[in-house]
Amino acid sequence: MRTRSIFGLSAALVIAAACAHQNTETRADMAWALNHTQSEGLKLVYGEARSDNVLVMLSCQPQSGQVEVAVTTSDTGSGVVGLASQREGFELTSPVAPTPIQGVGVVMEMASADTPALNSFARTGDLDVRTAGRTVSAPAVGADHEMVADFFGQCGQPV
Repeated sequence: MRTRSIFGLSAALVIAAACAHQNTETRADMAWALNHTQSEGLKLVYGEARSDNVLVMLSCQPQSGQVEVAVTTSDTGSGVVGLASQREGFELTSPVAPTPIQGVGVVMEMASADTPALNSFARTGDLDVRTAGRTVSAPAVGADHEMVADFFGQCGQPV
């Protein structure tokens, strides 16, 4: 499944990682989307609609209690890669895997669906993504927050 996820995510990755600064950015052109296929399970993606520009993807098999977290970054892997929600953080410490896109890599790790940062995200919709020396705010509000809660509920975490 990990190989399939790498290739699936690689096909959906284009990220502007050139701008490296410490301020939290908000991308108005990005939103949350939830997909479910029999073969790949559930995928919660934050990216630009109808494009290959994806920043973070969470995937799981229904009721598994496990979530694969994938965050795009520069292929050099500079800086901390991770998620933060409220005061909870989750750092991805796996090495950067190459993608077919020049300059873009991906860091992937498995986590329990009830990891504090993921649990906080499921409850509040608040999420910051740290990658390539920058932080991008990826909030889930309104219908997006309902989608996030649905994802975690289906993955096996009560919300």
